[in-house]
This record gives sequence, structure tokens and C-alpha cells, in this order.
Amino acid sequence: MFGAYRTVLALMVVFYHIGGIPHIGSYAVFGFYALSGYLMTFVIQETYGYTAIGLKKYTFNRLLRIYPMYWASIIFSIILIMLVGEQNSFEYHKALFLPDNLIDSLKNLLLFFPFRETPRLTPPAWALTVEIFYYILIGVGLSKHKKVVIFWLVLSFIYHVAVGVLQLGFEHRYYTIPAASLPFSVGALIFHYRELLQTLMNKNWLTKHSFFPYFLGTAILFNWYLGRHVKQEFFDLDNLFFYSNFGLCVLMIIVLKEKKSLPFISKKLDNWLGSFSYPIYLIHYQVAFVVLIGMDFLGKQYIRPNFTLMLISLPFLFLVSWLLILVLEKPIEHIRQKIKRKRKLALHSQ
Repeated sequence: MFGAYRTVLALMVVFYHIGGIPHIGSYAVFGFYALSGYLMTFVIQETYGYTAIGLKKYTFNRLLRIYPMYWASIIFSIILIMLVGEQNSFEYHKALFLPDNLIDSLKNLLLFFPFRETPRLTPPAWALTVEIFYYILIGVGLSKHKKVVIFWLVLSFIYHVAVGVLQLGFEHRYYTIPAASLPFSVGALIFHYRELLQTLMNKNWLTKHSFFPYFLGTAILFNWYLGRHVKQEFFDLDNLFFYSNFGLCVLMIIVLKEKKSLPFISKKLDNWLGSFSYPIYLIHYQVAFVVLIGMDFLGKQYIRPNFTLMLISLPFLFLVSWLLILVLEKPIEHIRQKIKRKRKLALHSQ
């Protein structure tokens, strides 16, 4: 039952990038990383396995999941830049301009932004580079054994402590590939302790309650609100609230992983809502740019980020995402499911 949760995380990124709501985007990205750590460990162990054939299918499925939709988003950006001009697109976002050499073109084509290089035709694509890096490590066995994952987690924890002690700043705590090691390792560890964690959840009357995920979602928003206002009015506790949010996101994964449905959300609805998360993440800048241009034509001028711009953009964002799901994601998902079924049939025949 991760579908609706993924889309909420994607919308939190939109609230930051387009609406200008501070911090909430970084809160969401670490939630995404932890969820990916759990899900990738789950699928490699339960669906594909570590054989040569299994790794080939795992890799092919990841490529199908990430790149076609991503390429559609950069085509969208290229068309926009050619229509409005690079000066306007650069003023809208400093990474949004056309590559002028082969290296930058290949980086955009292959999704290679380990240091948030520019141009990025899909501005938030740097986080996908981080995801791909850990998909590869998980595929080759980093999360295969519990003891290795624990060691991985310890190293990740040491890195974050070192960042704090050395006062390296939020850049090293959030944007770098080593920074993402913490949420990915925690997500992988959830897989290895999933049965124990589920037993603990079932023993507590609060965590086993069907409405508990809604309580957690409220707690995540309250944590953001509290962190923002405590920082502004008293003293800087931004890092504390960043990590407490991460803890809440981890708890959300633990609670949702065994859920078949939620109050007001069936499994079918959850899957449908979840299909919006990836296109929303990829195209929210482009859609809001089109809306901004349209509003300027109507005599209403906005400069990103702007909360009103975000509100106007949201319906169009869902509409364009829905079209991408119909035209692109559904046919590709059909191929991906065939690959998964072949693996399961092979396992049953052994």
C-alpha cells in the first residue's frame, strides 16, 4: 500500500519547487530513498534473485521504469526551451537550458548528475542519479545479507555524524550520493527485519489501528511545521527536524508494507494514485512553466516559486501526468509485468 504515499511525497516536492514551501521537498526525497531501499531489496530477493538471468531481468525492468518516462520529460523541456528561448527558461530555473556539447548531452540522456551538474533538462533528475547508483549496488548484492546491511547502516550513520561534527552543511547531508546511503540502508534493513517489525506493530494497539497511517501523515506535516517555526522563532533545529521526519517516514514504510487497504483507499485506488508519483516528480517544473507563460499572456505575472502558481498548476500537472500514464507508462508496465511473471514461473518450475 505505497501508492498514495509515493504520490503524496511527490506532491511535497512540488510544494517546495513550485509553491516555495521551505524544507518540505527535502523531507520527501529522503522518504523516497528509504522506500526505494526497502522495495528494491524486496524485489531483488523475492522476484528476481541474484542469478545472472535474475539480475538481467532486474536491470531491464529498472531501465524500463526509469528512462522512457524520463526521456519524455526532457523532450517536453526541449520543446519548451525552443519555444520560449533559453534566456527565459534559464530565468525560470538555472538548470533549464540546452546542452551545448556532447558530454552534457550524454549526461542528460543517460541521467548522470552526481554533482547536480547543469544543464539538467529535467531539473530534479539529480535525485534519480542517486537512486540509480543504489539500485546498482542493491542489484549486485549490497543488501543481500543482514549483517552486511547492518555494517552498511553503521557506515552511513558515521558519515552523517561526521557531516555534523565537521559542519559541512546541508549540501553534504542531503544532496550527495553518500548522504543517501542512510535512507537506502535503513530501507534495506526494514526488509530483513520485516517479520519482527510486523509482530511489534501488531502488538501495539495504536500502530495496528487502520487509521494509524493517516496519523503518521499528519505527524510528518506537523514535524515540518514545528521545525520551520521553532527555527524561525527560537534557534536552529533544522537538522533535528530533518532526521525526525526521516524517522516518521521509516515508520510509515513499516506500517504500510503489510497493508492490503486503508480506510477510504482500496488497493486498486492506491495503485492508481501511485501511478501519478513518477510523472508528477518529472514534469512539475515544465507544467508550471507552461502555466506561468499562459498566465503572463493573460496579464497575470508570477515568479517561481509562488503558492498561487502552484495551485493553478496542480490540475494541469495531474492531467498531463494522466496522459503520460495512458500513453507511455501503461504499455511499458505491461512489458515489465511479463518479465516479472516469467521469473516467477521459472522459480515454480524448479
